[in-house]
Amino acid sequence: MGCVGSVVVARTASVEWGGASLAFSMSTSRNSLVARTLLCALAGLCLMVSTSTFAQEIDPISPALSSTSAECTHAVAADSASTDVDRFRCLTAGEQAASWRTTIEDRSLLSLPDNQILALMDAMKPEAFVEYARFDMILDNAYEYTMFRRERVFGRWSARPDHMIVRYQDNPRKVYVKWLPDGAHAGQEILYDETTDPDSVYGHVGGPLRIVSGKVAIDGPFALAQSRHSVRDIGLQFVARTIEHDARSFRAEGLTEKPVRIELVNVQGTRMLAWTWIAPSGPPAHYAQRVRLLFDLQHLWPIGEAAWDAHGELLEMIHFEDVVPRHWSESTFDRRNPEYGFH
Repeated sequence: MGCVGSVVVARTASVEWGGASLAFSMSTSRNSLVARTLLCALAGLCLMVSTSTFAQEIDPISPALSSTSAECTHAVAADSASTDVDRFRCLTAGEQAASWRTTIEDRSLLSLPDNQILALMDAMKPEAFVEYARFDMILDNAYEYTMFRRERVFGRWSARPDHMIVRYQDNPRKVYVKWLPDGAHAGQEILYDETTDPDSVYGHVGGPLRIVSGKVAIDGPFALAQSRHSVRDIGLQFVARTIEHDARSFRAEGLTEKPVRIELVNVQGTRMLAWTWIAPSGPPAHYAQRVRLLFDLQHLWPIGEAAWDAHGELLEMIHFEDVVPRHWSESTFDRRNPEYGFH
C-alpha cells in the first residue's frame, strides 16, 4: 500500500527495478489519459512486487529462511504414519533426539505399532543416538533408584544378583549405596563424596563384620572385589558417557555409531525397545564387544543394560528401577546419618 500511495501523491516519480530506471513527468493540462494509464501500470507493478516480497518473507519453506532440503520439504506420504516418519527423517540429529524425548514424555510412543517405531528408528541419524544420550536420556543431576546387578568378576559369573538402593549426585559426584536383603552382599553399605575425599570409599561389608567401618582406596583390590566398576561409575550418567566414548571410537574406525540392531522385544510381558551395538573389539576402544540397552517406552533412561565379551560370554546384566529425582540434603552423604549403619 505504501508503494501505491507514493505514486498517487507524487507529481514526479522515479522507480528503479532491476537496474532500469523509469521516469515520467505529469502535467495537469494535457496527456492526462497517458498519465493515468502510466500511474495504473506503475501501481500494479508495485503491488505485485510488494505481494511477492511479503510472500517470500512468510513462506516457511523459502530456501533463504529454512535449512530443510527440497527433498524433505516436498516429501509426500500415503498416510499420516508415513508422513510422521518422513518429517522425522528430515530433522537434524539434535532435533531428532529432542523429538524422540517428547514422544516418550507425552506417552505417545506407547500407542504406536511396532512397525512405526522401527521405522522411526530406521530414520534416526547415527549422530542422533549420541545427542539423545548426551542431552535427553538423563535429565537429573541427583536422583535415587534401585538396581539389580550381576557381573563376571575375575572370570566368574556371580551366582546371585546384587539388589541395591542408590542415592546419587553427579556433579559434584556423591554416592550412597546399600545392598538389600534379597540380594547378594546383603547389609553392605558404601559412601563416596569427591568433595571431601576423592580417592577413598567409606563403608562396611554385610553380615557379622558390618560393625566395622573404614576407608578403602576407590580403585583398590578390596573396592573392586565384587565389581568391575568404580563407585564413580554407578550412576545412570555412566551409561550416557559410555555411548559417547564408544561413538568416538566407531567414528575413528570409519564405522557408524548407530546401533547395528534395533528391535522390539517382550520382556516378562512388557514391550521394550532394544538398541545393540557390536564393536570390532572390546576395551579400551570400546566398552565391550557387544552392548545392549533396553527401554520400556515410558522412561527416557534405559531400564536395562547388558554387555558381552568377544567370546559371547556375558560380562554384566543390570536392571534399573524406580528412578526418582531428588534434592539431597547435606546429611544424605554424611556417614553420621542415623539412617545408615556406619560405625
